[in-house]
Amino acid sequence: MVKRKSRRSRLYFAFFILLLAALYTGLCLLLPLKALSARGQSSSIKITTPKGNLPWPKYGEAAVGLAGSGIVETHGQQTPRPTASVAKLITALSVLKKYPLAIGQQGPTITLDATDYSIYLNYVNEQGSVVPIYSGETLSEYQMLEAMLIPSGNNIADALARWAYGSISSYDSFANSFVRQLGMDHTTVGGDASGFSPLTTSTAGDLIILGENVMNNPVLKQIVNMKSVDVPNVGVMHNYDNILGLDNIIGIKTGNSNQAGGVFLSAATNKVNSKNVTVLTAIMGAPDLSASLSDTVPLVVSLENDFAQTVLINKGEVLGEFKQPWGGLVQISAGGNLSTYILQGQSALVKVNLNSLKVPARAGAVVGNISVNANQLSGGQSEPLITANAATPPSLEYRLLHPWIIL
Repeated sequence: MVKRKSRRSRLYFAFFILLLAALYTGLCLLLPLKALSARGQSSSIKITTPKGNLPWPKYGEAAVGLAGSGIVETHGQQTPRPTASVAKLITALSVLKKYPLAIGQQGPTITLDATDYSIYLNYVNEQGSVVPIYSGETLSEYQMLEAMLIPSGNNIADALARWAYGSISSYDSFANSFVRQLGMDHTTVGGDASGFSPLTTSTAGDLIILGENVMNNPVLKQIVNMKSVDVPNVGVMHNYDNILGLDNIIGIKTGNSNQAGGVFLSAATNKVNSKNVTVLTAIMGAPDLSASLSDTVPLVVSLENDFAQTVLINKGEVLGEFKQPWGGLVQISAGGNLSTYILQGQSALVKVNLNSLKVPARAGAVVGNISVNANQLSGGQSEPLITANAATPPSLEYRLLHPWIIL
C-alpha cells in the first residue's frame, strides 16, 4: 500500500514537472519579446555643410557670417590684431547700453568741456581722425554717435565714453566685460575708446559677432548706412566707407592705422529664397584701407551666391542600430532626404529621436524621426527613421535559455 502511494506521488510530481515545463515553454514561445532599445534614444548631430569657394584676401585674416546665425567661416590665423576705428562700434554699443535710444530720438544733450578739447588737440597732433570741437559746445547723444561713426572722430569717441562712464579707464573696464558678454572672447579694449591705440585688439571672427550686434540695434543700423552727416558747427563730413551702397552693402565701419593696416567690417543685405538676409564680412590686416574695402566686394558677391537648398542627411544613410541580444544588428536609416536652405559652410543641428523596436519587425518599420529646425531662410523639415533590415526573433533554444528577454 505504501509502495503504491509512493509510486503515485512520483507520478504526480513528474506530471507537475511536465506541466511546468509545458507552461514555461508555452510562455517562452507565446509571450511577446521585450522591445529593443537603440543606443541613445535621442541625440543631436551638428552637420557643417561644404564650404563655399570664397575669394579670401591673401593677407591678414578674415571671416564671414550671417545675421541671426553668427560666424560661418574664418580664414587665416585668428590672432588678435589692432582694430583701429572699428573699435568705435564697441563704444557705440556700450554707450547705448547705458543710455539707449530709439529711432527718431536725439537723447540727452552733452556739453563738451576743456578736457574734451584737450583730447581733440592731442589727436590732431598725432594725426588721428578728428571732428573739430570747442569747449562749451553742446551735441545730442545721437549727433555724437553720428560724428563718431561716419567721419570717425577719435576725439568724439573718447568724449562720448567719458560722458557715459566718467573716465576712459572706467569705460575700458566696462567695455572689456561687455565684449565678453557678447561672446567676443578674443577682444581687448585698451587705452582709449576710439581704437587709435594698438592695445585695442580683436579677431576677424569676433568682429562678425560685433557686426551682428550692431545690425541688431536699429539706431546704429541707421547711422552706419549714412554716406555723410551734417555735424553742427562743422558742416558735412563724409563716410570713409566708399563702397557703401554697392552690391547691397549697408555699412558697417572702416578702420585704418599704421599698426592695424586696413580693417573693414561690412554688412550687405540680399533676398534669398524670398527672404531678406544680411551677410557679414570682416577683413583685418590689409595693406591699407583701400585694399580692405576693394577686397570686401568680391567676398560679399560670392557669399550672396552661396545660398542653396542643401541635403543634410541622405535617404538610406545609416544613423544607428538596434543590437539583438540573440545576435545580429538591425540598422536604422533615414527614410528620406533631410534638407534645408542654408549658406554653404554654415552648420545645422539635426535632431534624432528614436523609439524602441518590437520584434519581429519588417524592414522599413518606422522607429523614430530626424528633423532640422526652421531658420531665417526655410521652414523646418522632418523625415522618418526606418529599419534598414528586418528584426528577427530568437531561436526556441535561446528563448528557453534566456527567459528574461520576454515581457
